[in-house]
Amino acid sequence: MRSIAAFLYFLLLAIFMLLASPLFAQQKITLRVANWAGADEVKLEERIAAEFMQRHPNVSVSIESIPANYKQKILTSIAAGNVADVFLLDSPIIPALLNKGVLVDLKPYLAEGGIDPEIFFPNVREIFEKGDALYAIPKDFTPIMMYYNKRMFDKNGVPYPPKDWTWDDYLRIAQQLTRDNDGDGQPDQFGAVFQNYFFLWQPWIWMAGGDVMNPAGTSALGYFNSPETERAMQFQIDLRNKYKVAPGFTGSTTGEGESAAGGTTGMFYSDRLGMISSGHWSLVNWKKYMLTGELDIGVAPLPYPKDGKKANVIYAAGWCVPKITPNREWAIKLALFLGGELAARIRSEMAIGIPAIQTVAEEQVASDPYGLEQVFLDEAPYGRQSWGTVIDEFSRIETITQQAVEQVLVGGRDIHQAFTEAAQTIDEELERAAKYSGEVTELKGNREIIGFLIFVAALAALIAAAFYLWNSRRERSPLALGYTFLAPSFIVLLVFIFTPVFFSLYLSFHQWNVVAANKPFVGLENFSQLLRDRTFWNSFKNTLIYTLHVPVGMAISLFIAMLMNRKIRGVNLLRTIFFLPSVASFVAVALVWQWMYHPEFGLLNYLLSFFGVERIGWLSDPNLALVSVMILSVWMGIGYQMVIFLAGLQSIPEELYEVALTEGASAWQRFRYITLPLLKPTTFFVLITSVIGSFQVFTLVYVMTQGGPLRATDVVVFHIYKNAWDYLKMGYASAISWVLFIVIMLITWAQFRFIGKGVEYR
Repeated sequence: MRSIAAFLYFLLLAIFMLLASPLFAQQKITLRVANWAGADEVKLEERIAAEFMQRHPNVSVSIESIPANYKQKILTSIAAGNVADVFLLDSPIIPALLNKGVLVDLKPYLAEGGIDPEIFFPNVREIFEKGDALYAIPKDFTPIMMYYNKRMFDKNGVPYPPKDWTWDDYLRIAQQLTRDNDGDGQPDQFGAVFQNYFFLWQPWIWMAGGDVMNPAGTSALGYFNSPETERAMQFQIDLRNKYKVAPGFTGSTTGEGESAAGGTTGMFYSDRLGMISSGHWSLVNWKKYMLTGELDIGVAPLPYPKDGKKANVIYAAGWCVPKITPNREWAIKLALFLGGELAARIRSEMAIGIPAIQTVAEEQVASDPYGLEQVFLDEAPYGRQSWGTVIDEFSRIETITQQAVEQVLVGGRDIHQAFTEAAQTIDEELERAAKYSGEVTELKGNREIIGFLIFVAALAALIAAAFYLWNSRRERSPLALGYTFLAPSFIVLLVFIFTPVFFSLYLSFHQWNVVAANKPFVGLENFSQLLRDRTFWNSFKNTLIYTLHVPVGMAISLFIAMLMNRKIRGVNLLRTIFFLPSVASFVAVALVWQWMYHPEFGLLNYLLSFFGVERIGWLSDPNLALVSVMILSVWMGIGYQMVIFLAGLQSIPEELYEVALTEGASAWQRFRYITLPLLKPTTFFVLITSVIGSFQVFTLVYVMTQGGPLRATDVVVFHIYKNAWDYLKMGYASAISWVLFIVIMLITWAQFRFIGKGVEYR
């Protein structure tokens, strides 16, 4: 008995120690850090994290890189209550969070982390300050500089740009570098380039004494359309349109954002572009080629007008801590460490930016063998805070300004008229945003979507229960079994289809922003705004025009299907080749065709050059851009439609053709009186699905044109995307989505009503 009692005693003791050990052990804490680092920079951040973990063994740090769509992912993760414990506060999201009160004030903790705020560049630190609070520890920054290709300058005997140069000097040097090397009457080597990106041309306006908005950031009228602003922008537009020293196929922003053609970096590499403006981020990649001798570049400050003043912009990033983190104390310690001197020195090995700590920035200058870092550092005192870090939801304002510039650059519109209209639109946007601004007192995820999920689930359960009780007792047992088998699929539909659909309808009646202070019910205001929105009607018109490619594609697919329906050697291989585009990645195909369409390097223009055809701006010409996308859509759809038509053709009895041949029917008569009538069900199916797909086109536009140029390829789904994820107007985007849904339903009904009634299914 004693042995049994002793055994039970030790067994209970072991169980107690096993259960109690976590109470005595120090709990392991995991901290998540989010940034937009590339592969090389992630390695440095992991080294920094390892240093922190070595000092704090009870903490584990996980680095999460978000290289694409950083703004959208951070904002949605905050709204969902699942944001990283520390994340990089970058320029596009600074106002969206700084003005909402969702970040921890780190100023009271600086002394605890051994950080003196005076070690940072003052104009960099001020970007993350609001009143007496500091919401992020500055990491690094960059002004916008002018890079120049030394080899190209030397080859053409042109002196390098001086540190103190004017717009006149810039134009003269660009003219000296511009050449027609192949003698075709068109320049193929350019001295400068104008890229229509707000972040690049913003400092040019300041140097001329102009601005985008008033100092309070409440109005653009009288500022964006001022003589000083228009003068600065006209000078840059003239580089391309008047002086012809900048390539015409680059720098034309698409209606809603990026460049339609691209290629400036490739021209800079290949000694066909002398000067290009950019930030410090470009230097990281170019240094790799400088080490191998493939590139030899210099850096100069931006030129300024004779009667103007030196000015530049500062783009910065810093480490911040959201209030909703469950590990606030440790997250603050980590943010302070990430912004400290040791971390800054480790990052300076890669030098993706100028360290925000002045002493570390000077060390980076001293270790630079090319002498380029000093030029960046000398420009730092002239840097000003960008409007993009001040105004909430600045993405929409940025788009409006770029569209106004493009109307002048590509559309040839009067600059004052275009800029005045843009300024009025900006003021309307600012007024609308001001109605719903304010600090967020609590943001732990939007509970409405959970409420909708519960509501839809309860409604579905009630309907199922009612149907179950309505049936007789004898029928209930098999019905319950059917419910059991259907439950897994129905749950997926409930969570990912039904609930989002009902929730989007709910959003369409609200002013909804994922990090807004309030999301009020606005009734039909979103739908009313939609009716007055010229950009929406433009996107709707483009979508209708784009749909015209459907019958063309169907005709080509049917023709190929008839060829592939013959018994010839290698027909299976040919069918596979034709079908391959249909299974390829839309993004990959769009990127390949984007380069095929490139006016300078593209295959299409290269082939046309053999026939004496001048270079065509397939994606940069507003009259051709949508047609170019339609051509690609036809090419991608041929394979899928061919297979469907081929199946329909092979279902037609061969005896019918034999009888027709016996009766002397021609090929056209056999096609008209046998093939077409018996293919009606197949043709109708292809037509319905293709029209629905054409109204939902997005990927090709997103990758190739971003809706431009001059909004010539802005289609409805892309318009929805921009409003939802760039402008964060979820309610308005939902309203457009429902209008698109109704339009597709009506068009589909009309097709069934007027075309489908003659279709017979056997």
